[in-house]
Amino acid sequence: MNLKSLAVVVSCMCCLSVPVQANAAEKETVAVNAVSTGEVEPLAAGLISTFLLSCTSGTKTVYITAATYANERMSEIGFTDIKIQRSSDRTNWTTEKTVSDKIKEDSMSYALNDYAVTVQGGYYYRVQLTHYAKEDTWWFPDEQTVTNTSSYVWVA
Repeated sequence: MNLKSLAVVVSCMCCLSVPVQANAAEKETVAVNAVSTGEVEPLAAGLISTFLLSCTSGTKTVYITAATYANERMSEIGFTDIKIQRSSDRTNWTTEKTVSDKIKEDSMSYALNDYAVTVQGGYYYRVQLTHYAKEDTWWFPDEQTVTNTSSYVWVA
């Protein structure tokens, strides 16, 4: 084997031994049960780095405070499947209202601060929603969702 052939073999071996990172298209969903004292809940891995959800009450009004933060700029980030639920016994919950998705494009975060929703009143209320982030890549963009339920409040 001459030196030219040996150089070709060695360079091919070097090229093949370099690790290549590829992201497969996947959708990750995480469920969170009754979190929401207003504290930020960190995630171990994924697109969403932190999130929060809480609600407060006014006269026939539920105020939603929520935030979704990503590790980097996302093509879409925000909240989907927003439901205002009511209960007379704090055990059995019924959806009274749904709110349209709140999605922001080309951002690292999205927050709602005291977003007001009018309700019937005379019940306990809570908010259930899904934090959402979609990666800003052209090839195999990843997306992640985290389902979250707030603590309850009494609405007169």
